[in-house]
Amino acid sequence: MPQRATKEWLRSLLWCLGGYLLSLGVGVAYARYLMAAGEWTEGFPWEHDLLQAVHRATVPAFVDRAFLILPWFGTNITLLPLSLIAAVWLVRHGYRRVAVHLIVLQIGTLTLSAVLKGFYDRPRPTLWEQRGQFAWASYPSGHAIASVAVPFTIAIILWRMRGWRWPFALAGAMLMVNSYSRLYLGVHWPSDVIAGVLMGAMWLLVTLIAFRPLDAAEVRSRRRVTRQGIHDEGSLDKADATDEGR
Repeated sequence: MPQRATKEWLRSLLWCLGGYLLSLGVGVAYARYLMAAGEWTEGFPWEHDLLQAVHRATVPAFVDRAFLILPWFGTNITLLPLSLIAAVWLVRHGYRRVAVHLIVLQIGTLTLSAVLKGFYDRPRPTLWEQRGQFAWASYPSGHAIASVAVPFTIAIILWRMRGWRWPFALAGAMLMVNSYSRLYLGVHWPSDVIAGVLMGAMWLLVTLIAFRPLDAAEVRSRRRVTRQGIHDEGSLDKADATDEGR
């Protein structure tokens, strides 16, 4: 491996390690604030008001069923295998560095949630019967972490590779639906979701900074290869046309 490439990989590794610790630090600091405020187990009054307002909201039966199903697409249970499939596709099409970026991001997303849930065994709200998919402790919301970090990273990757902008709208809708559904189903305090969004955003930002030089270099390289292939193909077509004319 050339010396420059080695330095770039080392830089990316250090950024990821620092960013992971920083994301954990954000979650720890917010948890300590909640504990110091004395609202760790019962929630703040504004959280009770918000949860009750969401719970009283009347929604059609199909929307209620959607809130039970859609969160499955914002959890690491489904995002991890999907990320692995996407990484395999990227490697097969010559985007090995981008694939590493995606896998590192996904592993960090999964473990950030698991580590803090292990440290802080916050009970979930019991204002009404909890529904849908949930596991472990309430803090932080793993759905929120994953819904910020993974879909927006994929959207940015697709924008860099294809110039597509619509994945950003899909990622934003996914984040809003997942966050709202966690409150609607009564499985998280709003502060759990806030913590997840903050941690996910921090991890997203740092991994983008960490892998940007590697991703950008690879995307430029693949574009040159594609353009060269089109040029060569065009040259062959012209040559064939000349031969036929003779």
